[in-house]
Amino acid sequence: MDLKFTFGGASPDQHGHGDAPSGIPLPFAGAASGPVSTSNELDVFVRLVTSPEGATAIAEVVTGDGVTYTRSEVELARARTVGGSLPVDSGEPIEANDIEALTRAVRSAISRAVAALEGPLASAITSIEVDVPGAAAVVAALGAGPGPVSEPRTAGVVTEALQARLGITAGTPLRVK
Repeated sequence: MDLKFTFGGASPDQHGHGDAPSGIPLPFAGAASGPVSTSNELDVFVRLVTSPEGATAIAEVVTGDGVTYTRSEVELARARTVGGSLPVDSGEPIEANDIEALTRAVRSAISRAVAALEGPLASAITSIEVDVPGAAAVVAALGAGPGPVSEPRTAGVVTEALQARLGITAGTPLRVK
């Protein structure tokens, strides 16, 4: 007895199963795989969500075509002496105590989002965009290196020390919105 097995894209006429189709993907094929993107850009977007209960720093790793790979949320732990809510608009002034708390939350949110990436994706991150109140001060407090003068939105770049804390390649630009 001679048994032959054919899998994949074989046509029905190549084996004796009548009109049974072969090579048709199952309805759940690919469902267990992660997000799929065709973009070569991978950016970290950081924003702040405020409510009467408090504030949360949210970091998302998103491709250029909008696929979100990871998301991290960190509640803002403010100094006990600071009261009231944070400004909602990123253009409003912010107090020095809030800058420290906001910097800790932003750093933690970015680190957690990057740590959740699989494989070598962290080294593929092309930029970090910070959209929080006092964003330029937060970028400086993170310990970013000076950004290029030719790009006004770039507030700094990831240094080697910051690379060790965030997991993002040194030289990656940090932009403010």
